[in-house]
Amino acid sequence: MNQGLAEDRTGSESGTPKALLAAVIIMGVMIVAGVAVMIGVIAHRVMHPHQGVALEASSTNGFTRLALPLAEGEHITNVTARGDGMMAVTLGRPGSERVLLWNPNAGKVVAELDFGSVAGAP
Repeated sequence: MNQGLAEDRTGSESGTPKALLAAVIIMGVMIVAGVAVMIGVIAHRVMHPHQGVALEASSTNGFTRLALPLAEGEHITNVTARGDGMMAVTLGRPGSERVLLWNPNAGKVVAELDFGSVAGAP
């Protein structure tokens, strides 16, 4: 005796809509792929550490003198103070430019953006 309490489930074993089941499977695959990529990136960074720009620091007479290593023919073209206390230092030479993000409080270069050489430049 069927009193309208259950739906007729002909052709379906569990009653779960196929779209929902497909979405769950796709999300599961995406989670597994994301975790695999994250593990790969971490392993790559551990095996290939980033060599940052080294500053020479010497402390004399109560202040610290920092020497930024410049390539041959390279010079400072612009220095911009940022609101977070860091400074963007633009270095240039014929055919290439780079920007260093420098933290003066810590006395180190935090990041470097290298624009490489201009097309057709020696």
